[in-house]
Amino acid sequence: MNKVFFFLIIFFSQNIFAQILKSGFDKSEYIETLKINYKAHIPVDEWDKNTTLTNPEYFDFVYRSPVVAFDNIWDLWIHKKEKVAVIAVQGSIQTEASFLANLYAAMIPAKGELQLDDQFLFKYKLAENPRAAVQVGWFVAMAYLSKTIESKIDSCYKAGIKDFILTGHSQGGGITFMLNAYLENLKLSGKLPQDIRFKTYCSAGPKPGNLFFAYDYEHMTQGGWAYNVVNTADWVPDVPFSLQTINDFTSVNPFQGAKAIIKKQKFPANVALKYAYNQLSKPSLKAQKNYEKYLGKMVSKAVKKHIPNFNTPEYFQSNYYVRTGNTIVLYADEEYFKIFSNESDNQNIWQHHLPKQYLFLTEKLK
Repeated sequence: MNKVFFFLIIFFSQNIFAQILKSGFDKSEYIETLKINYKAHIPVDEWDKNTTLTNPEYFDFVYRSPVVAFDNIWDLWIHKKEKVAVIAVQGSIQTEASFLANLYAAMIPAKGELQLDDQFLFKYKLAENPRAAVQVGWFVAMAYLSKTIESKIDSCYKAGIKDFILTGHSQGGGITFMLNAYLENLKLSGKLPQDIRFKTYCSAGPKPGNLFFAYDYEHMTQGGWAYNVVNTADWVPDVPFSLQTINDFTSVNPFQGAKAIIKKQKFPANVALKYAYNQLSKPSLKAQKNYEKYLGKMVSKAVKKHIPNFNTPEYFQSNYYVRTGNTIVLYADEEYFKIFSNESDNQNIWQHHLPKQYLFLTEKLK
């Protein structure tokens, strides 16, 4: 009996110790990720010259990935005392390729396989629902970044690190939504160890996919393991443009059989209802096709200039982008606007988007 009791004590103490990260929004954790994300946008040899934000207090920088896809990189930081690692995905930078990742805003299915180039077949699962879809530009960036991310996760795990914080600011937040979903599904399929824990802080994150992706993502990360922190004065969480058509509703809805019901109505009610239905539904369907044409097929031609041998994927016929994840609202109040003006001169569109503004509002959280 004493041996059994001793074994149980050892077993439970090991499992408690193994899980360092706790569920729920942690203000101090998010502030650390803000500082790390700020560093991710700056060349390492210029860090000492940029002092807008203080250095992270608890983490040391250990690795920066090669540049891939749309000039994307990610950084690895390790906690100074605890066995916790931070994977920080860089957001938009001032290059044409980086901007293309945002502009390449058609959707692709959230599950399948894509031959992204001649040497890279990417098999993936971000959601269970076959109607889930995500923004293609950030997905492509995530796919290319995942090669080194998976490798470093494996190295960290062998070194005893099982707790990971995933983070990204701006475009980095959009990519991190998908990275989080991809890695969690690798766990579900047994391709990553089951005792790895991911906690996610997207920051100023845009809308990554459609409603069905959002449902799957929020179900998968429920319990306080994933957040998107947004400044109410920031425009980036509003994008990409969203279009809802009659095809974007859940399966059981009053619009599915509307045409058949209208036909059964007596004249002239049937004619009037059909006209009204077409006036409401056709513009959004046409707009969706144009969205796919211009921000999918046309932009992909420019993408091929930056990613050699890029193969254009088949697009998902939807652009119903929605806000995703558990949202922490940083409310821009009168005090905030006294410091950070809300006047727009079309020169400084980032005046509410940078980590400095996010840090100011985060520090006000109770």
